[in-house]
Amino acid sequence: MAELLALLPTKNKESKTKASEKDTWIFQLPTEVCQREGFADGTMVSLTVKNAGIQTTIIHPSAEIDDFVRRVIEEEKEYFEEMKRIGD
Repeated sequence: MAELLALLPTKNKESKTKASEKDTWIFQLPTEVCQREGFADGTMVSLTVKNAGIQTTIIHPSAEIDDFVRRVIEEEKEYFEEMKRIGD
């Protein structure tokens, strides 16, 4: 069964998992990394385990992605509340 996790960005320096589905994880890059690499703040990276390796994709911020994440969080609100209740 696919697992979906989402966290809103925080102000600390840790990378935050935005979503996880089966063998793919999506992380928001820390602001310092975005600045150093010339990416817009809010850039994410997708890591997928495939064929005994890891494939990566840079995901630049967009209103479409923000809307998608908000929609998933709202649609799965009960699931996320249950995950918080049991301690993720």
